[in-house]
Amino acid sequence: MLRIWPAQGAQRSAEAMSFLKVDPRRKQVILYDPAAGPPGSAGPRRATTAAVPKMFAFDAVFPQDSEQAEVCSGTVADVLQSVVSGADGCIFSFGHMSLGKSYTMIGKDSSPQSLGIMPCAISWLFRLIEERKERTGTRFSVRVSAAEVCGRDQSLRDLLAEVAPSSLQDAQSPGVYLREDPVCGAQVRRPTLPPWGGGGARAALSRRRHRSLCLLQLQNQSELRAPTAEKAAFYLDAALAARSTSRAGCGEDTRGSSHMLFTLHVYQYRVEKCGRGGMSGGRSRLHLIDLGSCEAVPGRAGEAPGGPLCLSLSALGSVILALVNGAKHVPYR
Repeated sequence: MLRIWPAQGAQRSAEAMSFLKVDPRRKQVILYDPAAGPPGSAGPRRATTAAVPKMFAFDAVFPQDSEQAEVCSGTVADVLQSVVSGADGCIFSFGHMSLGKSYTMIGKDSSPQSLGIMPCAISWLFRLIEERKERTGTRFSVRVSAAEVCGRDQSLRDLLAEVAPSSLQDAQSPGVYLREDPVCGAQVRRPTLPPWGGGGARAALSRRRHRSLCLLQLQNQSELRAPTAEKAAFYLDAALAARSTSRAGCGEDTRGSSHMLFTLHVYQYRVEKCGRGGMSGGRSRLHLIDLGSCEAVPGRAGEAPGGPLCLSLSALGSVILALVNGAKHVPYR
């Protein structure tokens, strides 16, 4: 999906849009070569340049006048349905700095209309869960985790450690870390999990898909129970506050490289009506990611501009391209 962020200033906005044609109905945009002048213009530059416009199609296109609520509803609806049905989902905003990525994902709490994808997804997910409970009798339990990837060394940090119950905290804990696991695929685990977990054919298929894409686990982060949307929103606020604290202590050259991974773990189970009283269930996850901006930092000696700050974003770009192009190998590392 594509969101077009308004250019600053009316003149700059008009100039930018003169080379960009947006068609939300057809879900496509057309880019014209600026060297050839605006589309439809006549002149020597236009006459001597035969640049072919480039068209890009998306699953959805949100013009620069789109409201925050429109972007949220158009982005999360299908993903939430999939998560409640047992599949994993992930939503993030990817682009250059100062283009509204964090505003799109987090928004502002000044009014309900300015809330971002993260708080809206929390509210709507719990609403879907209640509807599924009434319709199918399935029982649900939601847990929340949040981690930060930050600094020049791309270190991992548990953003909910401060609000986790003391029984889950361990003074000898190594903190959040990555571990390769060639069997189970990408999973987030804690020492204590709910007693159900089995999973049916859909869960098995999901695990096989994960195994083919990623062989790393994020280990040892707090996974806290959220019985209500309000409690999950409280944990989101706590994670954002912890992230702000860590960024305030960073240097200017690393402050923009903080990425936040906020995950809602949805456990569900139900008693089978086959006469044996069996129980089936599984876990799905909704990953909501606010990416850092990769600020334009002057490069050090022998180092490209931006340096290690851009490594995580460029690596993510390589993963996206591999997935879109159907590559046999996904460079997940």
